[in-house]
Amino acid sequence: MKKVILLCMIFFSMNSYALTQKIEILGMVCAFCAQGIEKSFESVKNVNAVFVNLEDYFVAIETTDKKGIDEKLIRRIITESGYDVKKIEVIAEPVSVIKKRYESK
Repeated sequence: MKKVILLCMIFFSMNSYALTQKIEILGMVCAFCAQGIEKSFESVKNVNAVFVNLEDYFVAIETTDKKGIDEKLIRRIITESGYDVKKIEVIAEPVSVIKKRYESK
């Protein structure tokens, strides 16, 4: 039992320093679009991981800190890429979990 508790503490402490934001995007329809958005977010200083899903029109961004990316910067990157932001939310899952779930479909 002690091992389980210790493993849970380690797992949650590793994720407590990251923040994942999910951005729903209007107008993103092709792989070229997704690639451009992915590269734009990967160039942001504190971004650890990016996952773009074309089927459900969203991008998930995991940062290296709890601050995340400023909403104004997110909107600017998306609009400069030619799209509109529908919704921005903070989610509890890391990008690796989201990516695994959607790639297994």
